[in-house]
Amino acid sequence: KAPYHAEPHEIRLLGSLGEGPRPVLFRATGCELCDFQGYRGRLAIMELLRIDNGIDELIARRATTHEIRNRALLQGFTTLADDGLRRVMNGITSLEELSRVVDLTDRM
Repeated sequence: KAPYHAEPHEIRLLGSLGEGPRPVLFRATGCELCDFQGYRGRLAIMELLRIDNGIDELIARRATTHEIRNRALLQGFTTLADDGLRRVMNGITSLEELSRVVDLTDRM
């Protein structure tokens, strides 16, 4: 992997993770170990919504997706995009690869 300083549009995608000094991200570069693809193996990014009594009540009264999402976020819910962006910041994957599999358009 090759380090580089994040561009302004990438910093916007990172949101609060990109605050502070200009973040260093990584681009995939190939080698023999990864068959010149820049990646080796697979990595799961995930989101898991724990249904507690409060979320269950919202579902039962047919609350909007927005209401359920807000409640979940208040309880520490991590979205698929946020999980992936943390892995980008940790140098585990690239922003390019993440944006290939996760819709980040709502962050632009």
